[in-house]
Amino acid sequence: MVEERLKGEHQYVSYCGRYYCALCPYHRGTIVSAAKGLLTFVEKVGSLRIMANAYEICDFDEFVKELTWLASQNEPCKGCRLGGGWSWWRDCPSRTCCIQKDIDFCYQCNDFPCESLQKGPLLESRKLTIEANNQIRKEGIKKWLQALKEKYE
Repeated sequence: MVEERLKGEHQYVSYCGRYYCALCPYHRGTIVSAAKGLLTFVEKVGSLRIMANAYEICDFDEFVKELTWLASQNEPCKGCRLGGGWSWWRDCPSRTCCIQKDIDFCYQCNDFPCESLQKGPLLESRKLTIEANNQIRKEGIKKWLQALKEKYE
């Protein structure tokens, strides 16, 4: 099985090659922590609602609803490879496809880059997936991961 092949830090690289969990603010819990702090602040400062409504900055109730959901995520994202993560990672087409084909990354598929990566919504994001996979194929996972760490740590 794919999850058994990638060990250590490599198991924290997403199937699509776009994400490295150890650097991700969702995985580290930074996003949830910030959302909790902001929600506490928003609840204490009533004038924010008045300003948001007066200046039509946003639908304040919708903002608070989304912020409340984000703050309620008690566990950090475990990442797609470990079967965890939030719903948008678990339902990722790249993840599903790689698991079905028993491969570690999209570039290992004979159909790469497939039609689903070249068409449809979020095309710019899909282009980044293709670029990441090409880099991993060219450099190897260790070198690619080191470059990523140097860029973002």
